[in-house]
Amino acid sequence: MYNNHFHFEREPFSIAPDPRFLYLSEVHREAFAHLMYGFANGGFVLITGEVGTGKTTLLRNLIGQTPPDLDVAFILNPRLTVKELLETICDELGVNHSSGTPQTVKQYIDLLNKHLLRSHSEGRSTVMIIDEAQNLTPAVLEQIRLLTNLETDERKLLRIILLGQPELGKLLERVELRQLAQRITARYHLASLGREDCTAYIMHRLTTAGGNPHIFERRALRKLYRISKGIPRVINVLADRALLGAYVEGKQNVGPSIVKRAAYEVLGRRQRYPKWLAASVAASVVSVSAVSMVWAYFSNTALESETRLAVAQSEASDHMPDRVSEPQISDRGGIVPVQIPQQPADDPTDELPDNERLGYADAVSRSLPELPETIRIGRPPEGSYSSQRKAYAAVFERWGAQYIPDANSIPCDFAPSVGLQCLSLHGSWSEISQLNLPVILELWDSEAVPYFAAVTATATDGRSFQFNLGDEVYRITPNDLRDIWFGKYVVLWKMPPDYHGSLRNGDDHPSVGWLRGQLTGLVDSQLTSATPNHFDDSLHDAVLTFQRAEGLLADGIVGPATWIRLTDRLQLPTPKLNS
Repeated sequence: MYNNHFHFEREPFSIAPDPRFLYLSEVHREAFAHLMYGFANGGFVLITGEVGTGKTTLLRNLIGQTPPDLDVAFILNPRLTVKELLETICDELGVNHSSGTPQTVKQYIDLLNKHLLRSHSEGRSTVMIIDEAQNLTPAVLEQIRLLTNLETDERKLLRIILLGQPELGKLLERVELRQLAQRITARYHLASLGREDCTAYIMHRLTTAGGNPHIFERRALRKLYRISKGIPRVINVLADRALLGAYVEGKQNVGPSIVKRAAYEVLGRRQRYPKWLAASVAASVVSVSAVSMVWAYFSNTALESETRLAVAQSEASDHMPDRVSEPQISDRGGIVPVQIPQQPADDPTDELPDNERLGYADAVSRSLPELPETIRIGRPPEGSYSSQRKAYAAVFERWGAQYIPDANSIPCDFAPSVGLQCLSLHGSWSEISQLNLPVILELWDSEAVPYFAAVTATATDGRSFQFNLGDEVYRITPNDLRDIWFGKYVVLWKMPPDYHGSLRNGDDHPSVGWLRGQLTGLVDSQLTSATPNHFDDSLHDAVLTFQRAEGLLADGIVGPATWIRLTDRLQLPTPKLNS
């Protein structure tokens, strides 16, 4: 009902496991890596997670990436007897068996063994995936263990992946199932989203649906997180109902009060705002059936007790300011563009705006100070929050922009005002050296929260780096960070004119014209077009050529990594680590 109101191309918060909306937080990325291990390396993989944390969505995305030489037996309904399980596996793998004649368990296993041996001889592999595996009986689990005995001298013939709720892990702790538990080669528990990832998840889904990523106000996002406790399915339910409420009230943004009312309606409590319900009915004159589906959609009683408690807790802390930065989004985790004031441009193929606005020349050319010798790096006295703001301030300074940290400022909200974007990455020091841009590092010691520092330039000796930690500046080498830095960092990058997010085949936007003009001089392709602002097949091929030449993921999507490399190849002024 609200799609046209918010200019969505599709529903952003459907609870269907649509792979297009997959958001890979750090925990989801780790869970997906375990699933890929089960696909590629064999063995026995166990993934557990609370209801609604995204296990099935990950699984559907994994199925979509099935290699051509892999056969998959996908079992969605595990409430089966031993014989029914074996029959279902045979059906999934296309193993011929006579359904009209009673067959023993041994006969089914013999058929499976012959099929798996034949597939192995043809160079094929087989994996069995069981979703909702907490519903398996001990007898069926024991039969699954016996299936792992189907093997050659070199490898197992059947790989097994089990996904289920936390009860599955407790079930496998039973004494009679200890042999099965011992055969699990990789296991992972999928936790709920943290607050930053919750915000990124909501913005990612809004963007993927074709809408404005900033529909939800910051306080509304905080309340949504407190109520949902970071569980994606609960987030979807509450966000969808909140969008409906904003639509009914004729608003373009969702505030905390709308989220609160949505939570009460999801709980099925007596409506506190009868005028809102009346307006909802009036606003959807021909949508009686749709309204019925909305109410049915939100009557998930399994969420009631947890959500009631979260609503009460959230009301007590609404006045508190944010103490964690907004998320910084990476290419593969889902691009979340930040709305910025549009820069006027007579020709979309013009060069970037005047560099003097950021003072690049001064930032790049000024000489770096001599730094004291490296000391043992310790947590700054002012704490995690302050160290993060000061690290960002040091990097903004290298870009020629003044960022003044305060309790209400979010560094990555400030970045678009000076033509920059944040990109969160996880990698090695060699990747940072290849980017050759100042970065903010996330550091960890024995405490439960991280602290932050900035690497802003190469020191005068050419081997060490300028390291801004709190109010101090040191000279460090990458080796000095080996016990406190584990690969997570944020880089700031310069946006092209009229930037609005990632570009892909079929998009129409002025930034496409700028991209076309810049790539024309970098790749050996004819990119002239009667519609320069349309992302056509020829531009898609040119992007692929550029990405392959630069060692980037060749997917034809122009995201932050591609924008950064393009800026570097065009030799546009940026503050280099090694200038």
